Amino acid sequence: MNAGHPKLLWLPLAPFERDGLKTALKGAGLPHDDVAAPGRYFWRFEENDVPVGFGGIEVHGDDGLLRIVTLPVLRHRGLGGAIAEALEGETVALGCRALWVAAGGEAAFFAERGYVPVLPAAVPAAIAERLPPGADTPMMKRVG
Repeated sequence: MNAGHPKLLWLPLAPFERDGLKTALKGAGLPHDDVAAPGRYFWRFEENDVPVGFGGIEVHGDDGLLRIVTLPVLRHRGLGGAIAEALEGETVALGCRALWVAAGGEAAFFAERGYVPVLPAAVPAAIAERLPPGADTPMMKRVG
């Protein structure tokens, strides 16, 4: 677990940390105005006591919508993969069976982790409504 990042730690996001999360999500082009809405779970990720990113899951029944943000200065070091792995475990704990993502320019990143492109018509309505406007083909992974 967390190959290459054995000291990755994730902590539920405290309410006072939501502004930093919003800024990071906005900078990544991800939905950010809804972080306090019901059914949204967010974590702060650290490695060796240094913040490295945020991750979240938006739960809609058996489906979860994934959001990952690695801090820009720390990208391309494998942290995003470790964060994705951690969140997949959290998704199962939250009772989801499928995890969805709007991959944007990161389709190869998600494909390496077992996510597959899905035709828009096959996306559950609750997930489709939450995808960013103009999002590329959504991707999905069975997790539970």
